Amino acid sequence: MFISLKRWLPIGIAISLMISLFSFASAQTINVTFHLNTSTDPDTLNETGFAQVRGAINGQTGAILPGGGIIAWDGTSSLVMQNDGGDYWSLTFQMNTGDTLRYKFWNGFDSTTPVSFNTGWESDVNASNNLGAGNRAFIAGSNDTTLALQYFNGTGTTQDQYWKPFADSLNKIAVYFRVNMGGVTESGRFDPATNGPVGVRGDPGKTGGVIDWGATLVHLTRETNSVDNGSFWSGVAYIPKDSVAAGDTVNYKFFIDNDTQDGWEGSIPGNRKFGYSANLVVGNTDTTLHWVYFDDKRPTGQPLVNSTVVFEADVQALEGAGLFDRAVGDQIKVIGAKGWDRPANYINMNFQPSLQEWSTAEPFSNFPGTVINYKYFVVWDSSRVDSLSPNYIKGLSLDDGWEEPGNTGGGNRQFTYQNATQQEPPGEFGSTRQYFNSLLPNSVITTPIAITFNIDMSPAMDRATNPVRTLFDPATDSVFIQFDGSMFAVTQGLPAGGSGNRFQLQDPENDGIYSGTLNAVAPTIYQLAFVVVYSTPTGDEQNGGGFDRGRRYYQYIHPLEVKADGTVTWPAAVNLPTLPWQDTNLSVEDPPDLTQVTAINDGDTPIAHQFQLAQNFPNPFNPTTTISYQVATSSQVKILIYNILGQRVKTLVDKQQNAGSYKIVWKGDNNNGQQVASGIYFLQMKAGKFLKTRKMMLLR
Repeated sequence: MFISLKRWLPIGIAISLMISLFSFASAQTINVTFHLNTSTDPDTLNETGFAQVRGAINGQTGAILPGGGIIAWDGTSSLVMQNDGGDYWSLTFQMNTGDTLRYKFWNGFDSTTPVSFNTGWESDVNASNNLGAGNRAFIAGSNDTTLALQYFNGTGTTQDQYWKPFADSLNKIAVYFRVNMGGVTESGRFDPATNGPVGVRGDPGKTGGVIDWGATLVHLTRETNSVDNGSFWSGVAYIPKDSVAAGDTVNYKFFIDNDTQDGWEGSIPGNRKFGYSANLVVGNTDTTLHWVYFDDKRPTGQPLVNSTVVFEADVQALEGAGLFDRAVGDQIKVIGAKGWDRPANYINMNFQPSLQEWSTAEPFSNFPGTVINYKYFVVWDSSRVDSLSPNYIKGLSLDDGWEEPGNTGGGNRQFTYQNATQQEPPGEFGSTRQYFNSLLPNSVITTPIAITFNIDMSPAMDRATNPVRTLFDPATDSVFIQFDGSMFAVTQGLPAGGSGNRFQLQDPENDGIYSGTLNAVAPTIYQLAFVVVYSTPTGDEQNGGGFDRGRRYYQYIHPLEVKADGTVTWPAAVNLPTLPWQDTNLSVEDPPDLTQVTAINDGDTPIAHQFQLAQNFPNPFNPTTTISYQVATSSQVKILIYNILGQRVKTLVDKQQNAGSYKIVWKGDNNNGQQVASGIYFLQMKAGKFLKTRKMMLLR
């Protein structure tokens, strides 16, 4: 072969070519693995985004890689990274030993759409081997190499190649939190010029007290160069390793100091969470938590929509239990929908006698898609806490008026704001209205009842299920039910919450199941909301807590039967199902629907129908709509229509009717035959004790 080459080429060129061929044949190839963290990108990059390595090998852009593909300073580079979850990305490719790679990271929402920061490019870096000149650098050795984790430099200033957004510590885990405030800034709730800062609150027991539910100990810093005029806030919690264990889960939320509401994220389902891997606890690693939108509210870019929101609350159960009487001055308010400060953010409600409900039509200006959090609140007359007044309610505090709805497990009610001129939060139990504490009018128990509680304390004795608290010791410790946010407790003359309403459980069979019977006086309600407390020589341990579903146990007294007219038969005694002791996320039973008939009516004759009012059809409608209803037994039936102010507009039916199914058409007129205006109307059926209301919308 060499002779052949000499025949065709000059000797010098032939020798150079032979050396090149020999070098190519003998070049050693290694695998190179990059790991990238994009939590420091100032834009809203997520797992479906695009991260790429762009650069040159030995100064040549467009160089062909040994394993195939090319490396270039433009979008033709084939070094596209794979997302490993959250902010973490990786890439493995091949290089020849001795080659020098100079590179930077480029981020986009896809291969052609860069993030807003620096048209996708990261800022300059000082490469660790002094080869950077503003770029990262790597020289291939003789062995496969995995580089240390690199962070996208989105700071706008030059950083070292292996810089981190937090400090290293052998004894602590750095947890990097990041939240985008764009959605709540757009809605007007948050303005960094007037409120804030933003922080993290959460479980102190599994963070060594570094974060806490009651105070902001970890404050975040605004990333002023981030997307949407500095919408990102970020910061680090340094958690002692000796305070945590692999597998532990931390509950947390972001919190706004000096907020127009109560500071908390309220729209997210439950708490945010992160866990400790074995590598975090025993290794020398840290973690970043993928960014989220505060309250899960992303900016919409849509204009504000002006709308009237109708709130309807039924408090007949409180009236039946002796806890509410508007005749003595008790009132119902909406709280939270425009802020949580009382009384400044109360939305006043008015009683509508015709509908037997409290309602209001409140103007709002908000962005469609915004999740509105709210509750109802009882403002009792001051005579309720005057022991010398005939209106006195023993055990009541005027601050106990917070609604704790059973359907939300005590968490906030929510509705999503719509692009509509009038709207209403969803009702409960098939109605257009909500029921205070999710208590239907017939949930009042009018006869004494013995209630036996049963708690399995075995999980409290096991470090696996009781990882933070002092372990329960049956030889020395006592167990108590403690009512929490409970109107049931108030019916018994006890405070709604706190240590003053405990009663003790016993374990006579020494099987870990602690039981106790409470002889409840009537009237009372079928909803039982409580936590479990056990006292130890070093102090009390109480489970639950927080503000969301799972903050306390919910159990219900189930009826023996529900008749067609709504009459309920309650047991004289009930033995509740055994609940396991839990540290957090306590068991929540959904409330029984007492609108569902379970019994025969009038002796032993089965009923052919139950009382029922169907939703009108069509709805919305123009100009007419059909109303279907059922009558269970011969009754005086009224089908009435009211406007949003609670004024009767039309009487469709007012007569004695036999059991059967009926239909009637409303032509959108009033009792004078005049056409009514567009808007929300309420359709109501009354028959004996049966009362049902549905919402209709007329659009002309």
